[in-house]
Amino acid sequence: SDRQFIRNGNKLFRQQNYAKAEIEYRKALGKKARNTQAMYNLGCALMQQQKDSAAIVQFEAAGKSENAKLRKAMVYHNIGVICQGHQMYGEAIEAYKESLRNNPNDHETRYNLALCKRLQKKQKQNGGGGDKNKDNKDKNNQNKDKKDNNKQQDKQDQQQKQQPKDQMSKENAEQLLNYA
Repeated sequence: SDRQFIRNGNKLFRQQNYAKAEIEYRKALGKKARNTQAMYNLGCALMQQQKDSAAIVQFEAAGKSENAKLRKAMVYHNIGVICQGHQMYGEAIEAYKESLRNNPNDHETRYNLALCKRLQKKQKQNGGGGDKNKDNKDKNNQNKDKKDNNKQQDKQDQQQKQQPKDQMSKENAEQLLNYA
């Protein structure tokens, strides 16, 4: 059944065998095309293989079909992470906002949202979109993608270290004050 394929995929995913996990999740979707858990897990497996555009397609499909708010929040959080990694801050901000609508207690998403807003502001101040910048981006795209993925993991590790569970980060406090 589709559930068995998902279990097999989860086992392979935990073993960091993402390509085989992807196959299992696709088999689960073959059995039941509207299985949101299989869509989400497939998106995660694709994301781990740096197949970001395919991962976003799966996450968006899961987000549209999912009814559970916490799962929906996780879907949009991952879309935000992918967009942030590609310096698409506007899209990342929208994804993080949607995630927070579904789970307002997610501090990591709140932190990423504030970070993206700050990075977007810096990008606009630096003229983020000139022809010279665009040419440099095209030449270094492959290296940046690899660096962005490493930076993304480093940021998440730093976030967890910087934020004790009972305290709020400076960015979170600023954001809450701005909303108030």
